[in-house]
Amino acid sequence: MEQLRELGGVVDYVVKSTPGPGVFVFGTHDDPKQKHYLNLYKLGPGPLYSFYTPYHLCHFEAPLSVARVVLFRDPVIQPIDGPRVDVVATAKVDLKPGDVIDALGGYKTYGQAETYVTSRRQRLLPIGLAEGCKLKRPVAKDAVLAYEDVEVPPGRLIDRLRAEQDAAWPV
Repeated sequence: MEQLRELGGVVDYVVKSTPGPGVFVFGTHDDPKQKHYLNLYKLGPGPLYSFYTPYHLCHFEAPLSVARVVLFRDPVIQPIDGPRVDVVATAKVDLKPGDVIDALGGYKTYGQAETYVTSRRQRLLPIGLAEGCKLKRPVAKDAVLAYEDVEVPPGRLIDRLRAEQDAAWPV
């Protein structure tokens, strides 16, 4: 608990698990009324509560989140002090120079959670910017890709938007 508090929260993931893939969350709550209901609904007396959803339907959740922001001006996900986590491109297979990274969910890369600070300082390649990038050097299976490993296609809007984000939250 103390380590979680010191870190301000932790994001991690599992690739293979039982009962299976999904979303796992550990959280705390200090409000006595909420603690009562969390215990009543079989989450225990706390201070750490475990939540699990056996699926993640991002193809539904992402558009609905965008719609909430546009229609209701409702911040759906808003970190306290800027970005905390990046999802970085990781090689699914051994990659060789000249390989072009395919789309999300494709055959070349998968996403892996990393802290935003580490991602920025090590110039790691965000998975959302990886599509269309061409490998300049070999990258071994399960290694994280960095900007130095790839040629980024010129003139993409996504790269300009990422540069704006990075300028807004320097590390």
